[in-house]
Amino acid sequence: MEIVGAFACSHSGLMISRRELAPAAQQAAVAAAFTAMGEAIRALEPDALILIGTDHARIYPLSLVPQFTIGVNAVAQAIGDAELPAGDYPVHQKCAQAVLKGCLAEGIDLAYSEAMRIDHSFVAPLLLALPGTSPPIVPIAQNCNVPPLPPLRRSRAFGQKLASALRDAPGDARVVLIGTGGLSHWVGSRAYQDFMREPAGTRLERIGGMKLVLDDTGEVNEAFDEAFLDMMCAGRTERFVAEWDDDRLQSEAGNGAQELRNWVAIAGAVGDRRGRVLGYQPVKEWLTGIGVVAFTP
Repeated sequence: MEIVGAFACSHSGLMISRRELAPAAQQAAVAAAFTAMGEAIRALEPDALILIGTDHARIYPLSLVPQFTIGVNAVAQAIGDAELPAGDYPVHQKCAQAVLKGCLAEGIDLAYSEAMRIDHSFVAPLLLALPGTSPPIVPIAQNCNVPPLPPLRRSRAFGQKLASALRDAPGDARVVLIGTGGLSHWVGSRAYQDFMREPAGTRLERIGGMKLVLDDTGEVNEAFDEAFLDMMCAGRTERFVAEWDDDRLQSEAGNGAQELRNWVAIAGAVGDRRGRVLGYQPVKEWLTGIGVVAFTP
């Protein structure tokens, strides 16, 4: 199988559910960036889209938190969270099965699901970039929201092993990779954020008392976002992994920036290839720095 393209983008459902609340110029700029990504993907004529997203504790509750999970069933079910539509997304099973087998052979212990469900981290980018129909997907959920999280170096290594698995897989399927999440954003109250960082094994019985509430506007760290995009597009992912850890990310870019693991995985898969920013907007009404990047072939 051949990787013919790679992209990374934000996945906030607020880009859709609160679209009209953002300034018109920012709405247009974000829409143009996702449209450009979608046009580039269609031009590559992929047989499959491998999306690395996450779960926001709706599918994998604290009773079971896998670090990496791939869907191998025929259809992934969108759960309809974040005010986005529920629905079915066909899975490219041969590609998914090859990735699972290949990653296991490469020493990556992927969990897998034969009843895969996906949330807005997969659905929002597809709705914005590829409205109507998209090629079959291969959904991979990386734990970015329920600490302890995979170290950034592990996310990069996962991307490298994913690429190896695809290169070694039989067949001539054309594959596009998409990593989703970020950029800077703070999700929930400080109490909620602190609670989610408490030690594993101490949260399950109390999670019912922690309600996640989204404010009308949110902080965005433009300086961080721009520096991160510059680093990704310059092919310096290894430096980012070496210089940043969970605590620094949380402090400077918010708990939502932990999702940048998915960008790091894509960069690892394409050998830290240089990239090009298709769009960036710090949209406080969507509580998020919104970015879209295409990695240069």
